[in-house]
Amino acid sequence: MRIHSILVVAALLPAAALALPRGVQPMRAPRAEQSQMIGTISRAAAPANALLNYYGGHVLSNVHIVPVLWGANVPSEVANGIGPYYAAIADSTYFDWLAEYDTDLTAFGGETGTGQHIGRGTAEATITIHPSMISTSITNDQIVSELQAQINAGHLPRNNANSLYMFHFPAGMKITMPDGNGGTAGSCTQFCAYHNTIAASPVNIFYGVMPNVTSDGCEAGCGPIGGGFNNTTSVASHELIETVTDAEVGLAQNSAPPLAWYDPQGSNGEIGDICNGDQGTVSSHGQSWTVQNEYSNSKGTCIASSQAHDFALRIAPGNLALAAGASVKYSVTAVGIGGGAGTITLDSSGFPAGLTASLNKTSISIGDTATLTVSATTAAANGAAVFSIHGTASGITNRAKGTATVSGGGTGGGGPGTCPAGTINVGGVCVPIPAGGGGCSTTGSSWLALLGLGAVLFARRSRRQHSSASHSIR
Repeated sequence: MRIHSILVVAALLPAAALALPRGVQPMRAPRAEQSQMIGTISRAAAPANALLNYYGGHVLSNVHIVPVLWGANVPSEVANGIGPYYAAIADSTYFDWLAEYDTDLTAFGGETGTGQHIGRGTAEATITIHPSMISTSITNDQIVSELQAQINAGHLPRNNANSLYMFHFPAGMKITMPDGNGGTAGSCTQFCAYHNTIAASPVNIFYGVMPNVTSDGCEAGCGPIGGGFNNTTSVASHELIETVTDAEVGLAQNSAPPLAWYDPQGSNGEIGDICNGDQGTVSSHGQSWTVQNEYSNSKGTCIASSQAHDFALRIAPGNLALAAGASVKYSVTAVGIGGGAGTITLDSSGFPAGLTASLNKTSISIGDTATLTVSATTAAANGAAVFSIHGTASGITNRAKGTATVSGGGTGGGGPGTCPAGTINVGGVCVPIPAGGGGCSTTGSSWLALLGLGAVLFARRSRRQHSSASHSIR
């Protein structure tokens, strides 16, 4: 394995989990206050610096979920309830606000986006397979082989660009995968679940692995405390929305396509990782369902549904090189959600020191774009400066964040916000912005290691335990 770049790094996880692959949902250590709240909804604040950048990869426009039971011994509450859950949640407001993660924009590195819109999805009826592997301990590679064999045999439907196979397993089954650091990570020990990608032609295969989290010890660190079906729906929603917004993460080698929406800061990870442990509910098909809240760039927090007549703001590209004494231009676009909003008033005040901003329009409507000009003084600190634009309509205020990477400016005395050109400040550490490729692969998939820098940031950052690897360890 050759590691050409360090992309994502440490969360407050056990040492063994620091090197888990992306797409994994780490176990969450129960908080003291939660131990007294068995069966209740848990809350966990999103990191203040969270920001999902778009790196140019594909999303799933209208996910088509294929619920798969690994044999006849999956717990009955899951076997009977998971199909109706997927059908209801894919056809709900849980998906409507994801339009803010459409890909009709220029990516962080300047690549052309895939031009996709994220809408509601559908689900197949639950399918029980009779796997050739009946051991109570299986590996990710064995799951990949079984998935491909079941498709080829006609027991599972052929995949298309929106297909997502969600595997649910019996109690007592241990699932393992490489941890990216020469070791092995296991279900109910290092992770709750994960999603991944298989390189295939004509389209890649997307799948999620949902170990039993109703018992087996997972109920203490996966989903709402106390176990049961709500744990399963929470964990499944985490992986579902991460696949929708970052479908090909299992093949990604660096901060470039096929990676889609991802936050490289510290260990923030994918859309569900940022909100790991933050539960909510969604009403659909005549029932209320437990889900994990997901991170909204526009709201700056974890949500399950948007407000009526809401909107989102997006800045593109996500990052531009900016020489001190010069200017660069970004586009600011308004996206309608839940019927959209009226006139949106824009505010570009409060930019970082050394940067100034101006807009060619102070108000826009849904679908309109304003041009944002960002200028750097000769005293602007070198490195990546994150800025925000705010928009207000009908009493709702949302935001969009962008990055300007300054060069040729001042050093700023080496303060915590100052980094050399080509790096970004993460928790007080100047981290190189990846520019190269490379990586490693295992049977049917390619994994990214979360190495080296994790130990440094782990020591510097005392934050909450979080979620993710390829991403979705919970």
